[in-house]
Amino acid sequence: MGEELRLILEGQEVPVSVRRNARARRMILRVCSRTGAVRLTLPSHVRLSAAERFIDKHTDWLVAERGKLGDFTEPEHGAVIPFCGVPHELCFTGAGPRKVIVEDGRILVGGPIDMAAGRLAKWLRAEAKSRIEARVAVHAGTLGVAYGRVSIGDMRSRWGSCSSQGTLRFTWRLVMAPDHVLDYVAAHEVAHLLEMNHSDRFWAHVGRCVPAYKTERRWLRSTHGLELMAINLG
Repeated sequence: MGEELRLILEGQEVPVSVRRNARARRMILRVCSRTGAVRLTLPSHVRLSAAERFIDKHTDWLVAERGKLGDFTEPEHGAVIPFCGVPHELCFTGAGPRKVIVEDGRILVGGPIDMAAGRLAKWLRAEAKSRIEARVAVHAGTLGVAYGRVSIGDMRSRWGSCSSQGTLRFTWRLVMAPDHVLDYVAAHEVAHLLEMNHSDRFWAHVGRCVPAYKTERRWLRSTHGLELMAINLG
């Protein structure tokens, strides 16, 4: 089983998968051009402490490489994107009705094709807000806290945030994740209404809402989360 390191890039915790190779003569750092996943190959004799120093010296390069990730800036008919954790094929119908319908593994976007991308983006944001607001209300009830506004944004470095005024903000990309992952992020931010930190008390609050939160947290920190963050519908 491989080793793993973690680093912070632009406010986001990024896992680094480490693989040892007896034939390697030097450390090799790679960034997957599709997902942004970071991989480090080490000679067998190199210690992890040396690997950490090597990574620290190349953080600027990592940021630049991950910035080259390909985005769905203009999603096309026939492309596949996840919705609630399940891959769906986009179908721009070019006909009425002018709305979005999900059926049989497809997302049907009605209306003029030149307006389909914008209609899809608007619909995904609305779906994200509706689903997240429902889970926020449940978790706020569980923890006995009041919250302010729930807003949906286009953050690329975090899944959600909680302000000192009680405003909860989430990235729309959560609607592409499985429901249980979205649920965890909602619980995470609601728990910050009680503890604006990541102390043991904070995680205890999260655990009251989502007992299996560690599993969902690992999902977001894996290549699954990186793949979602790489998607941009404009």
